[in-house]
Amino acid sequence: MKSKTNPDTDQGGLRALIVEDSEDDALLLADQLLSADFQLEWLRVDTEQALREALADEWDIVFSDYSMPHFSGARALEIVKRHDPDIPFIFVSGTIGEETAVSGMRAGAQDYVMKDNLARLLPAVERELAEARVRRERRQTEHLVRRLSQAVEQAADSVFITDRQGTIQYVNPSFERLTGYSAAEAIGRTPALIKSDRHDDAFFHKLWDTILAGRIFQETLVNRRKDGGLFYEEKTIAPLFDEGRGIAGFVSTGRDVTDRIRDEQTRGQLLEILEATTDFVAIIEGDGRLRYLNRAGRAVLGLTATEDVSSRHIAQCHPEWATHRLLMEAFPTARRDGAWQGEIAARLADGREIPVSQVVLAHGGANEMPEFFSTIARDITERKHFEQELRRQATHDALTGLPNRILLEDQIEAVVAHSARSHKLASVLFLDIDNFKRINESLGHAAGDAMLRHAAQRLRDCVRPTDVVARYGGDEFTIVLGDLSHVDNIPAILHKVRAAFETPLVISGQEVYASFSVGVSVYPHDGDDGATLLKNADTAMYRSKASGRNRYQFYAPEMNARGQELLSLETDLRRALDRGEFRLHYQPQLDLRDNRIAGVEALLRWKHPRDGVIAPGDFVPLLEDTGLIVPVGEWVLRNACTQYRACRESGVAPVRISVNVSARQFREDTLLRQVEQVLREECMPPHHLELEITESTAMQDVAATGDILAALDALGVRLAIDDFGTGYSSLAYLKRFPLDALKIDQAFIRDAPRDANIAAIAEASISLGHKLGLEVVAEGVETAEQLAFLRRRACDLIQGFHFSRPLPADALTPFLARHAAGGSGEAAASTADSEP
Repeated sequence: MKSKTNPDTDQGGLRALIVEDSEDDALLLADQLLSADFQLEWLRVDTEQALREALADEWDIVFSDYSMPHFSGARALEIVKRHDPDIPFIFVSGTIGEETAVSGMRAGAQDYVMKDNLARLLPAVERELAEARVRRERRQTEHLVRRLSQAVEQAADSVFITDRQGTIQYVNPSFERLTGYSAAEAIGRTPALIKSDRHDDAFFHKLWDTILAGRIFQETLVNRRKDGGLFYEEKTIAPLFDEGRGIAGFVSTGRDVTDRIRDEQTRGQLLEILEATTDFVAIIEGDGRLRYLNRAGRAVLGLTATEDVSSRHIAQCHPEWATHRLLMEAFPTARRDGAWQGEIAARLADGREIPVSQVVLAHGGANEMPEFFSTIARDITERKHFEQELRRQATHDALTGLPNRILLEDQIEAVVAHSARSHKLASVLFLDIDNFKRINESLGHAAGDAMLRHAAQRLRDCVRPTDVVARYGGDEFTIVLGDLSHVDNIPAILHKVRAAFETPLVISGQEVYASFSVGVSVYPHDGDDGATLLKNADTAMYRSKASGRNRYQFYAPEMNARGQELLSLETDLRRALDRGEFRLHYQPQLDLRDNRIAGVEALLRWKHPRDGVIAPGDFVPLLEDTGLIVPVGEWVLRNACTQYRACRESGVAPVRISVNVSARQFREDTLLRQVEQVLREECMPPHHLELEITESTAMQDVAATGDILAALDALGVRLAIDDFGTGYSSLAYLKRFPLDALKIDQAFIRDAPRDANIAAIAEASISLGHKLGLEVVAEGVETAEQLAFLRRRACDLIQGFHFSRPLPADALTPFLARHAAGGSGEAAASTADSEP
């Protein structure tokens, strides 16, 4: 490659390829070009191979000799034109004749110049460079026109072109398919051939005014096909301008939107129906957020017609239990089966709940997963009232209002089924009023009826709301107890019944004492169905009546001995507090983050003077049933705080002490005052006391729980949820409660390393606690395998036999001292007793 420049040049750059066997002739040609002030870059080649290689670069012009020893100018022309037909090609030869030159011109050469007369060279170069530019621009324009033409021909949208008067000059295939008119039928006519009667003259005046003013018209038109059918078309009409900017014609593009418009019309009609119905109708996202709510639904939430519902959740339309059922049952069922139907409740804007019959449908989505849900709910309040009254009349005793024998049978079966699922016990108590016949005969039937009503009310007051009290017939009553953890719970209920009737009934101004002969059957020991349990309880009742009145008799004889044992145990338990038979043991809690002892849990123990250590499972339920848990709970609280002071005064760094608060104690009005008083008397920092309530206690009355926890939190004490995972908790309420810790029940720790499902629950509970900002404590850690599992899941604290058994009070301070000094926790634990 050779390059020469002229510093005074006015011409642009020129890249020239010279096909020439003579170096001197090539230099002469280059000098001639430089004399015209070109900024010249040039290359000389003299073989076909060199020419082909040189054409890999871009050249503005090619000069070629015609006759060369090793190469032909005609061959060079052929190669260059095949490579780029627009590049200027000029023969520069001393031997070419006129006839040969003409032949070369026909083959594609632009000109020829004789070597002995180069005066024509520069004008020829300038002319051919200009014409080359024109040729390239024309070729590009033709290429673009061809592509535009192909695009219009292949376009999915309808296109037609008219002259200025509106006569159609061209239609594309999509126009033919859309309208049914062929190009031959349309060309030469006006667009009126597809005009419908759906637009008035004013519409078309506006159309012509717009396009004749040089503007673009856009609108949706209703046009008519050749077969008479109507179609909707999104139409754009634009003017075509000539070189003088005058309007030469118009181009119209149209998109068939018939299906979309008709879908919108159908949706609009459906929307009118949905808005007019009195049923609650909503469209719901998969996570429960609302996408649409009709007028009736807005009335439920108290929303205006214009308020945005996208920030609302289905939970705001239903009470908590109904929301839970929708999210946990209805939505998964609809995902699986396409639909769910059931009866739940809606919550009105004023807080009232109404029963509704609700349907949930799953819609759309890829991979068989729904994109959204729709739901329709209908108020069935009147129907429920009517059904309830009919059912009550059929299933309840008119005199006492209690369930009658018909309903009793169903209720026993329900309790038995629930007990089977929960692996709990159930019991049927068959009660017969002693000497009722004598009272009825001496005071009259009206007095007997009054006695039955009073007896029914007192029996209802003796049991839990979930238990069943029914009138079996005459002077016979039945009590059905469910969710019993042990048969030992039954004598406590019997004791309450006996105590309830120690006060006389006032009948017709006269005091009357009532007592019962009671027969008891227990599921599953005495039968696995309602009929069998009822029959066996009846049999036991007759045994009780035969052995003397005001007694109870178990169907299984061995249970009678246990019942008497429990009554004796209850009597001793009432004296245990006064006799100082209770004591506290303390189980340390290890902080896995720094391997220090973060706290201890105070655990109640009872050492009976005759029977020795009584298992907590045998006496704590009796404390709850008798109400003794309240004074005993206060004793536990005070002694735990006294133990804290003892540790502090011994010089050992004190640790946090956790105290369990029972459900009954938690509801006492005196709890707050007791905590405040004991903290003050023992000079104990509030944050070193942690009160534990069970998950089920917290959820009994969430409003009251929130108030009590807030008051305790204001004192500065720590608050923990115990036995997490064993009951049903609303996460929304747990988040609102001022909690500090969450204790995972040992049932989810015991099998976690070996059971993937249990492990998932434990891991989720730890993660949940952390996300709620709570410290997580794992209970019942008994093996190194369990400890390793909890360390991997970033559990905060553990307690259990693997680290230490519960320690008696006199062993706690030495244990803490040894651990603080670096002693082994396991070695120190050897001082713990072997009691449970």
